[in-house]
Amino acid sequence: MTGSKLNRQAVTAGLIGAAALVYIALTGMIEKFDTRNLIGGFLSLGNLLMALPPLLTGYLAVRPRLVGGRRELAAPRAALTAGLLAGAVVGGVTAAGVALVELLPDGAVRRIFIQVSPALVDILTFGRGVPAGLVVLVAYGAVLGLLGAGFRLLPARIAQPVGVGLAVTLIFALLQRIFPPLLFELGLDTRWLYSPVLLGLTVPGALVVFAASAGLTVLWRARSPAVRERMDRLPPERRRVVNATLMLVLVAALVLLPQLLGSTLSQVLGSVGVFLLMGLGLNIVVGYAGLLDLGYVAFFATGAYLTALFTGANRVTSIGDLVAPAFVLHLNFYLAVPLVIAVTAMVGVLIGAPVLRLRGDYLAIVTLGFGEIARVLVQSSWLQDFTGGPQGLRDVTDAAIGGFGFRDPQPFFYLVLVFCGVAVFVSLRLASSRVGRAWSAMREDELAAEAMGVSTTKYKLLAFAMGAAVGCLSGALFAVQIGSIASGSFTILVSITVLAIVILGGMGSIPGVIVGTLLLIGLPGLLDEFEEYRLLIYGAALIMIMVLRPQGLVPNVRRMRELEGEEAAQDEWLKREEAEASPAVTVAGGGAS
Repeated sequence: MTGSKLNRQAVTAGLIGAAALVYIALTGMIEKFDTRNLIGGFLSLGNLLMALPPLLTGYLAVRPRLVGGRRELAAPRAALTAGLLAGAVVGGVTAAGVALVELLPDGAVRRIFIQVSPALVDILTFGRGVPAGLVVLVAYGAVLGLLGAGFRLLPARIAQPVGVGLAVTLIFALLQRIFPPLLFELGLDTRWLYSPVLLGLTVPGALVVFAASAGLTVLWRARSPAVRERMDRLPPERRRVVNATLMLVLVAALVLLPQLLGSTLSQVLGSVGVFLLMGLGLNIVVGYAGLLDLGYVAFFATGAYLTALFTGANRVTSIGDLVAPAFVLHLNFYLAVPLVIAVTAMVGVLIGAPVLRLRGDYLAIVTLGFGEIARVLVQSSWLQDFTGGPQGLRDVTDAAIGGFGFRDPQPFFYLVLVFCGVAVFVSLRLASSRVGRAWSAMREDELAAEAMGVSTTKYKLLAFAMGAAVGCLSGALFAVQIGSIASGSFTILVSITVLAIVILGGMGSIPGVIVGTLLLIGLPGLLDEFEEYRLLIYGAALIMIMVLRPQGLVPNVRRMRELEGEEAAQDEWLKREEAEASPAVTVAGGGAS
């Protein structure tokens, strides 16, 4: 790749990064997030948001390009120059915006962009004012762009430990509401790790976390081949014992977690579990079978309302009287759940039957319509006698066992943990079964699968039914957690959120769904500043994952191998084409002479 072309790409990337940084500043995220300290009083969440655009711009500006099936790498010197240029463009455009704010009359910009305050300008100029702060801003962007490009050029044996160390340190800094109480309950002194005044990591604590995580990564890189080889040599009985032991340790840790974290954080974990169930169900439809479903909230709503009706809920009335719905059963929660699953699976088949011939965007639009139809129906006057209309239902069971209810956050976490465990087990068994292999073939090439004897109609309906059956469990637990349900809880935003979880984590990957749920549901629940900007963060996360890692954070191994196999086959085809074309060119050249 030539230097001039690389520089043009760097300028383009810099302009995109500058637009992102200016947008983040105009929305007020930098100023609001600046109040949360991360490390030692000198790095706040606002500073991190300022640093990410030029850093990522430098990293992306020199990424390898795929040309004709081959990856083109930039020379180190040209790559560093491009990273420096990209970061400088980010800083320069942002500095020009700050200068424009200062040149215009006081309040002229703020009348349009209300978040452009003197405090924001002070943050962007590092408290040095104009023009000295603007020069620092340009140099700041250039240095970060250079670091981003330099990180791209590092060999894997260095880049991986450094990347893991930085990521783990950032996680420890962000989860400052979790780790200090956890360590305190274990009787450990946390003052060396977290500042009791600033709440974030101390500088020595950050260095220790970085060194420990990077060092463990180096050891794992060195020992992982031997560990894998040793595990492969173990007899099947010994391997099952090792896996069972690890699973018991994980279960024990999860059982102790609510007692160590308290009620507030257990409430967040309960919400994570509810969305995890939805993510696992949608992963069957989208990840396994490749059917893009944007109306998944319909199954969530169905599970919630059926649970309420089957367990004896009452309608919400304006005068407060207890009014039973037109149809209601008074079953025990654990007897009602199988019935809820069966009915919701039938609803999944009914939704899937009309869309069997649709694919891709058309399927997404139609399922989106079904999701909206479900929301309109539950709040309509036509079904008001059953669903309570806009006011909804109340007095939903707390799933008590022998007088011990599960509505409080800590007991509810154990209930959702059991249901999530069942859903994970079902998903794993489906993935490795004959049905899972049929879904995989259908996802990769539906016409080829049908030509090989796979009944795509049957397996599509089965995917909708299984996805609905797992997804309705989240609605059942949601009704138990809240104790009352209303149509406002079942908007299209729920479907979009769950789809974002699956895409972010990696379609078809169960660990990916877990990681995606923790990032998109758990992290905003722990950081109050994120709530106002939740949708903006979802969009930014999806854009970043599509650019940086389109296969997801924790991709499915089988899909990764399929993609790698396709790329290798393409490269091999190109080599054969060039080899066949070369003799023809030589002969033509000889004849001309």
